[in-house]
Amino acid sequence: MPAPREKTVDSLGLTLHYLEWGEPDGDPVILVHGFLDLAFSWQRFVSELLSIAQRRLRIIAPDCRGHGDSGWVGPGGYYHFPDYVLDLDSVWRAAGVSRVKLIGHSMGGTIAFLYAGTFPSRVDQLVLIEGIGPVSLQFSDAPQRMEQWIAEVNQRGRNHFRQYSSIDAGASQLCQTHPHLDAGFARELARAGMQQHHNGKWIWKFDPLHRTTAPQPFYTDQALEFLRRIQCPVLIVDGKDSHQARRTDKPQRYGALAEHQHVTIDNAGHMVHQDNPRQLAEVVARFLHLQLS
Repeated sequence: MPAPREKTVDSLGLTLHYLEWGEPDGDPVILVHGFLDLAFSWQRFVSELLSIAQRRLRIIAPDCRGHGDSGWVGPGGYYHFPDYVLDLDSVWRAAGVSRVKLIGHSMGGTIAFLYAGTFPSRVDQLVLIEGIGPVSLQFSDAPQRMEQWIAEVNQRGRNHFRQYSSIDAGASQLCQTHPHLDAGFARELARAGMQQHHNGKWIWKFDPLHRTTAPQPFYTDQALEFLRRIQCPVLIVDGKDSHQARRTDKPQRYGALAEHQHVTIDNAGHMVHQDNPRQLAEVVARFLHLQLS
């Protein structure tokens, strides 16, 4: 499979890096990665999808702000879901298309459904992979969460990052965290997702500010309003062995969608697109009608 094309786009002065596969005039598909991940993590899924698809595709995957090779927020800044939705809009504008097929994983799924609920007419089909939003909190949780965020930012800020002796050590950590992950792909992910620190050690590229507790709680009632506005068909995908399988709040969110179907992928945990890219690609290809009848 040819290497993806690397491009950038400006989002209010912040440089966003993104990858693009397929044909420039193909049907546009945008992929949004999850928390502490990066665009390259879609590589094997994209390879499988392009091998299955019988239609020309143009697949675009941004590095979310503060992740991968995209810019970090400047002094005094932080990361909130509205910022990510704005960035996705910047990518959509750079693509120069009117409508897209949108796929999001985990945090990227939340970004994707917020975007689809904000701009219902722009999304033809929506795939949410383990991405129906964080567990809801209560209004009463907000003051303590704000206090915790300020304490963590003051105590460690951008200095809270893990250091590794080598890229292979980072790959080993990925395999320990995600038991279904192929060791060869883990090394590819580590090469793409790590950089050398000034002390010679290796660190992940994401902004360490992400490791602090976000100050703004996630509220189900607000999320439901976005989900209710989504007009397109939605595919919900879960990993059979995911730690999120025990969540009891998901049916309420599914019920807010006008049209959806649900699929569980075998031999996969939370990182479905990395753990079982072939089966995921087959499911997604059917849903997106990428195979000619």
